[in-house]
Amino acid sequence: MKKRGLLAFVLSMLLMAPAAFAQQTGSISGKVTMPDGSPLPGVTVEAKSDVLPTPRVTVTEANGDFRLPALQPGNYTLTFTLQGMQTVTRPALVQLSQDAFITAQMSVQGITEAVTVTADAGFIDRSSAAIKSGVSNEQIRALPVGQEYRDLVKLIPGVQFTADTTRGPSAGGSGQDNVYQFDGANVTMPLFGTLSAEPATHDIAQVTTVKGGARAVDFNRSGGFLIDSVSKSGTNRFTGMASFQLQNHDMSADAETGRSRFEQDRTWLTLNAGGPIIPNRVFFFGSYYRPERTRANQANAYGEVPDFESTRNEGFGKLTISPSGSTLLNVSYRDSSRDDQGDTFGEFTAPTAGSADSSRQKIATVEGSWIVNTRSHVTAKYSYFGLQTQSAPDHIADIKPTNVIGTQLDVANLDKLGRLSVPTPVAGQTAYNAFIQPLIDRYGFLRDGVRTGGGIVGFGAEFNDQDFYRQTIQFGYNLTLGSAITHELHAGYQWYRDREDLLRSSNGLGIITVPGGRLSAIPGTGGQRAFYTSRVQTLPGDDPLLIQSDYESQNIELNDTIRWNNWTFNAGVLVSQDTMFGQGLREDASVLSGYVLAPGNKYEMYQTPFEKMVQPRVSATWAYNGRDTVYGSYAAYNPAASSLPRAASWDRNLTAQFVDTHFDANGVLFASVLDEGSSGKLFVEDMTPRRIDEFLVGTARQISDAWSVRLYGRYREGSHFWEDTNNDARTRFGAPEHIKAKGDYIPNLNDQRRQLGNGSLNGSSYVIAELDDAYTKYQEVTLESEYNVGNAFLRGSYTWSHYYGNFDQDNTTTTNDANVFIGSSFLADGAGRQIWNFRDGTLRGDRPHMLKLYGSYMLPWQGTAGAYFVAQSGQPWEMWSYEPYIALTTSTSDTSRYAEPAGSRRSDSHMQMDLKYTQSFTFASRYRLQIIGDLYNVFNNQTGYNINPNEHSAGFGQPRSFFEPRRFEIAARITF
Repeated sequence: MKKRGLLAFVLSMLLMAPAAFAQQTGSISGKVTMPDGSPLPGVTVEAKSDVLPTPRVTVTEANGDFRLPALQPGNYTLTFTLQGMQTVTRPALVQLSQDAFITAQMSVQGITEAVTVTADAGFIDRSSAAIKSGVSNEQIRALPVGQEYRDLVKLIPGVQFTADTTRGPSAGGSGQDNVYQFDGANVTMPLFGTLSAEPATHDIAQVTTVKGGARAVDFNRSGGFLIDSVSKSGTNRFTGMASFQLQNHDMSADAETGRSRFEQDRTWLTLNAGGPIIPNRVFFFGSYYRPERTRANQANAYGEVPDFESTRNEGFGKLTISPSGSTLLNVSYRDSSRDDQGDTFGEFTAPTAGSADSSRQKIATVEGSWIVNTRSHVTAKYSYFGLQTQSAPDHIADIKPTNVIGTQLDVANLDKLGRLSVPTPVAGQTAYNAFIQPLIDRYGFLRDGVRTGGGIVGFGAEFNDQDFYRQTIQFGYNLTLGSAITHELHAGYQWYRDREDLLRSSNGLGIITVPGGRLSAIPGTGGQRAFYTSRVQTLPGDDPLLIQSDYESQNIELNDTIRWNNWTFNAGVLVSQDTMFGQGLREDASVLSGYVLAPGNKYEMYQTPFEKMVQPRVSATWAYNGRDTVYGSYAAYNPAASSLPRAASWDRNLTAQFVDTHFDANGVLFASVLDEGSSGKLFVEDMTPRRIDEFLVGTARQISDAWSVRLYGRYREGSHFWEDTNNDARTRFGAPEHIKAKGDYIPNLNDQRRQLGNGSLNGSSYVIAELDDAYTKYQEVTLESEYNVGNAFLRGSYTWSHYYGNFDQDNTTTTNDANVFIGSSFLADGAGRQIWNFRDGTLRGDRPHMLKLYGSYMLPWQGTAGAYFVAQSGQPWEMWSYEPYIALTTSTSDTSRYAEPAGSRRSDSHMQMDLKYTQSFTFASRYRLQIIGDLYNVFNNQTGYNINPNEHSAGFGQPRSFFEPRRFEIAARITF
């Protein structure tokens, strides 16, 4: 179906048909009684809010209960009326994906009611065991949070505080297990599981997170946390804002980044406006955002490097439409473009090795709700996410790659042929050290006046054109049954498709390394490689082939929330079916592998059926005194993100596969080999999908009207991890006997490869397999507290946790703050990278101790002070080295080859305090000027992390990343 037709179909469904529970709303429920506690039926309950075009009205039932579902998040006023009774009003805060429970007592007219208005109950949820946290726009603006959506993650209790810019934080799972949503649209990077979207915090009205105890509502399959936000909406009043924020290099402490030095300036321009198009029916909201960042006088170990510049332009528009009191429609669109120059220089990277990057993002959502009656409602959602990215080296290598045996390598100009990793001496290897010394003398960086190896010189290695797309449609229905015992039934269906379009080629010879002939001979040649290159293969004529990869998912959820007196039980199940599509084969059941070669053809690569992904969700909550609770839950999750549609695609044998070329000591090419790990791969049949099992117990208590606490413990266990690995890995690399006895993953793999190669081996000797005995475990105890009254807000949490196992998705390459493959990383690749090679231990995301405090205080003179404090344990690491495995491999790469148990060492712990002050001035009755100052990292604790574990590289044991220095930002904002 064409996009235009699909969109028209979705719009018609939004306006006409029962659909899915989109969860971009909240709800209010409660009970109305007489002063003696007897229920009061027939009371009219009206909910009004500036974010809801038309007030919502309902009537209490025979037991005095009422429900107002599918409400825009925001502040509401409830009015309770009944003929002959005193009218009562109550304030209510509707939070995203949460239910506000409100009680009211009504007296006979003429009898004065004592009305007590109390603060929200904070962490107390009498109907759910889910570990949820919500933050409003007012709280965000009062805190020193930052401008980007990812900055909000630091507010989640018990989740590590991270300065990484791509990879997410660990929350009892991999940093690629989290799910990120904006206006309910899944903006998680398709196939990779990272946060690539860039919406700014100024557009966010509310944000909410779920990190445990999920129900079978909103299709939550996250193995970490799920974060969602709702954007601002227009109101019946015209409003607007203009803001300019500045941080120049004089407002920042010097950065402690090893040998890298730079001066950075940043500015942020923000504009927005909202108001009525048709009063009480149609509202609009729009915004423009332009952050700019420049770095001048950059320098690292190789001296001056090019200046860095990043510019982004982002526009956003939203319509809120309420055709009647029972229907609501939101339509939004976001478009963001960004250009970066000179942002690829590490501490030991030469100035010629840079690249330029650009990207464009589009996020569109259309969602609607229809309140059928007081006991049923339906909603629907369509969302689109698009991310188009490009990168190209700053310098182009003037050489045409070849695989012709006998070709001469220009050893005297390696830095003009591609990207060269300068070798480092190895103790006791006299001949090797003598061979590489001329290269170090020519290409090394100066350290204390001496040329030193371990750096990167030459040019950027690749040209990359990589585009991602996601379309999602959801349908469902919600119905409440019963009186003394009620059943809130929910059924939903979701379909989405992720797609990647990839065009990639190497710059010159790609990546160049120098083994120096110290390893075993290349099989079948008898030659020992002194120089080695790895580049992306292209089609004849050097034209890259567009590779399209698809991941299609269907999800069905059924949930029953049962309420009886002070008990709430939840019983639900989410069942899923995932289908991966590759390129380059065609299904043919008559042949051995089930496929025949068909370059450019889309084929079904692997399907995980519904019966293998049954994810139960059960919980019980007891409000033992009518307010305070104890609760417990069990939930299972099958995380959805996987890079296998591209990583195993068969057309990688034609392009996007790495070609390894080997040269002798004289620079003569004597062997050219396709990298088996980057070729198309077959799947082991009938695998069990990755699964997270979670057990949760907890209690929550309202200490006073303004103070609430909750204490909970969680246990999570991950199992059934998929990864690409050598088909004969169980028998070649010293596996335990019980694994070795299982033999090859696919016994007739070579027969299938020959069938696909018309008699010669085609594809990889690697397969996609469920790794034997792979597991992760997470144990957590968290205490949270919130104080919220009048002009003060304070939230704090302390978490003790332990994250351990033998499958660490967060620790697979030297550049983990990146979009690393899920299911096709360095894990289980050859010698030294198997599960049994020192892998069992503490995982990279482990932070045993985590303390967070943040809050704000409104001062009498229109000033607001906000603060954020975090203290956490350091990051586990261990030494990597190929030395223990030198008899089993011809590789000189330390990467991901553990030479000691996982997590044997730990970086320094980190503590940080951020402060914010806002001073407001009101003039002309409706205009307000605000002067805002943010001071980040007050104590300038630039703690190092991401320790270099590679024994044979420059800077072994030294941090490669640092928390940002103390810096001050100042802003001026005008609102009306």
